[in-house]
Amino acid sequence: LLQQGMQQQAAPPQQRPSPQAGPQQRPQPQQPQQGDPRTDTDPQQGQQMYNALMKSMLGYLYGPGMPQVEQALNQGDDIVQRMATVISSVMLTTYHALNAEGKTVPPGVMFQAGMELAKAVGEIAVEMRKLPGQGNAEPIEAAFMAGIGRFGQLVQDGAMTQQQKQRYAEMIRAMRQLKQQAGKRPAQQSQTQTQPQEAR
Repeated sequence: LLQQGMQQQAAPPQQRPSPQAGPQQRPQPQQPQQGDPRTDTDPQQGQQMYNALMKSMLGYLYGPGMPQVEQALNQGDDIVQRMATVISSVMLTTYHALNAEGKTVPPGVMFQAGMELAKAVGEIAVEMRKLPGQGNAEPIEAAFMAGIGRFGQLVQDGAMTQQQKQRYAEMIRAMRQLKQQAGKRPAQQSQTQTQPQEAR
C-alpha cells in the first residue's frame, strides 16, 4: 500500500495512477505543475530534495536520534502509536531544521520521504522484537498514516502555508481510499458491495 501511495503521490493531482502499475515500478518524482513552488516542484528538483531529505532523516534516525527512538518504541503496548510518534518527531525535527535555514519542502516530497522513514522505523521495531519479521506491512502503514497526521497537527504556525496543508490532506485522503479499496477487493470482488468500510 505504501508503494502504491508513493506512485499515486508522484502523479499530478488531476492524473489517476495507471491500474497496470506494478509493485516493482519505482516511484517517479512529482510532475511539474503550475502553482506555488513551495507546494509543487519539478521532477529534477523533487528528486534532489527527496534524496537530501532522506539523508537527513535517516542520518538522525540511525545517529543522534536512536536512543530516543528506542526509548519511544519501548514505552507502552501500542506499537503503532509508538512508531507514529517516532515518525512524526523525526519529520518535525527535519522540517523545522530546514525551515530555519529558509528551505521549504513541498508536501509531495515530504510525504514520500515519510513513507520511507516509516519503513525504516518498522525495521527498527522488528529488530527490537516489537513487530513480527513477517506480515508487518499493515501496522507500518497505520503508523505512517497516524504519524503524518500528527506531523501536520504539530507543525509550528507559519511554517506551512494553507495550500501546503490542503495538499497534505489530499494525499492522506488518497492513501485512505487506497487502503479502503485494498481491504474491500478480496472480500467483495465476487459479490455486491455492502456498506462501505469506514476509513479511520
